[in-house]
Amino acid sequence: MPSKKKLIKHDALPSDCTPSPTQHKPTLRVIKILETVAGSNGLTLSQIATQLDCPKSTLTPILKTLVDNNFLLCEDESLIYTIGKQAFIIGNTYQHNGDILTLIKDQMETMSSLCKETIHLGILEGNEIMYLQKVNSPKPLQLISSIGKRLPAYATALGKALLYDHSLEDLRQLFPNSLPPLTENTIPTVDALYQDIHKDANDEFTYEEEEITKYARCIAMPLRVNNQIVAALSISFIVFDATPEHITNIKYILRRFGTVIAKLMETKNFQY
Repeated sequence: MPSKKKLIKHDALPSDCTPSPTQHKPTLRVIKILETVAGSNGLTLSQIATQLDCPKSTLTPILKTLVDNNFLLCEDESLIYTIGKQAFIIGNTYQHNGDILTLIKDQMETMSSLCKETIHLGILEGNEIMYLQKVNSPKPLQLISSIGKRLPAYATALGKALLYDHSLEDLRQLFPNSLPPLTENTIPTVDALYQDIHKDANDEFTYEEEEITKYARCIAMPLRVNNQIVAALSISFIVFDATPEHITNIKYILRRFGTVIAKLMETKNFQY
């Protein structure tokens, strides 16, 4: 009988200031301070030290820095700490962007219903792409990916779309070393990558031809707000479905809904 997989929950932090071996202790202290103060009606230095089991001398400079940067407030007379406006702004931005992603996913679901393929929305993080949203194809054969997953930008259509405005010199700085092959079709050099990104002279579509996953193809386009690329939208499909008619339909859907989603991002002040 096969053994059950053990699930490890990553969203819980230790109740004290002692991190696990993979956690950075000073950063963990800051997180725990903010969580502790946010979960109260205000706390003094002594109360925070007691709840976190950390020395006052360790907490004092951290609290001062958080107050100086408006992540915490400290009442002059009572010396009680409460959450500051900067922490509120960050939390509000998360909720705001979450609402935008819900609206975008509605559009992506319509896209998938029209082409019966997998739709991704992603952003550039350094020289990698990160998926922000995904809608699965209704077909039995599924491409394996997930929200939050990161992949090398040079090997994905989504990444190429996000790199569309980069000059050749920009790409050389972003990828100073060789481009590690992921399949036999992976683009080998930065010069070839630049040429591939711009091979469709008439449109801003970018392509992926089994460069990261065998039998998988993808077409993507950049999404612009105020003429700046802020994200990219893609449609992935299996090579066996890559008929000229299907590819034409995919481009039409990308162009149509890409315009709508970019407008949503502009209207809702999309930030990531």
